[in-house]
Amino acid sequence: MRFVALIFIVTVSLCGVAASAGLAEGALAPDVAAAAGRLEDAMLMPELLDVMAQEGAAYGGDLDQQFLRGSGGPSWQAEVERIYAPDRLGPLFHTAFAEELDHIGMDTALILAFLGSDLGQKIMRLEVSARAALLDDGVEDSARAMAARREAEGDARYRMLRRFVDANHLVDMNVSSALNANVAFLKALSASGGARTGLPDDEILAQVWAQEGEIRVETDSWLMAYGTLAYGPLSDAELERYLAFSETAEGVALNRALFAAYDRLFVTVSGDFGRSVGRWMVGTNL
Repeated sequence: MRFVALIFIVTVSLCGVAASAGLAEGALAPDVAAAAGRLEDAMLMPELLDVMAQEGAAYGGDLDQQFLRGSGGPSWQAEVERIYAPDRLGPLFHTAFAEELDHIGMDTALILAFLGSDLGQKIMRLEVSARAALLDDGVEDSARAMAARREAEGDARYRMLRRFVDANHLVDMNVSSALNANVAFLKALSASGGARTGLPDDEILAQVWAQEGEIRVETDSWLMAYGTLAYGPLSDAELERYLAFSETAEGVALNRALFAAYDRLFVTVSGDFGRSVGRWMVGTNL
């Protein structure tokens, strides 16, 4: 299971797929772009983009098997690497994130103070490391099993993680993001001619919405496994401080800006994949 954002995310409606790029960065005030850049540095964005590229490679392999019958070969691998290249995703995310910060109009000083603190940097490193570790199926299975065992035992740390997930609405937000990405993929695939017949939007929405229950269960399981792995080294007091920050006005605003930016980024990426899969399918069938 692959998700579009860090633990900070916020909900967006299924009908609100943000497919447009919005304003060009050149239209932003320089101080807004600079503030976005400082936050991205504090959130270890270059390291995260490298992990996302690895996630993208695995996802591209899944698409090859599902839609191309494993016939994509080196050319498909090159296409996947192009779509998920960190030097491509970085500027796309930066522009979207800066625009969302500008739209919200928040003061980033307090956010940067927390993220740049010793605890904030410790948390950022743990989050990126856990996301990289979960690329290994064995690690993911172990983390899921540990989370399930702690839930069954009524473990106090599990209850803290559940509180964190519920307080930040992480299940709803990740589910929404997954649905948005699936809509973008199917719309692009249909428009490219990869599907045998073009699918009307209402049918695409119905197909995607039918997956909501399954995605919700999987999302909840993954988030608890991720939290168990990522925050295991934190003390209870440190995790409480993180939870408290996430519930401040600044934490909520950062959540909004991050999720909106990631949603725009991954709708773009999913559309790219849909169009590319469609082109490969058409070419294979010629």
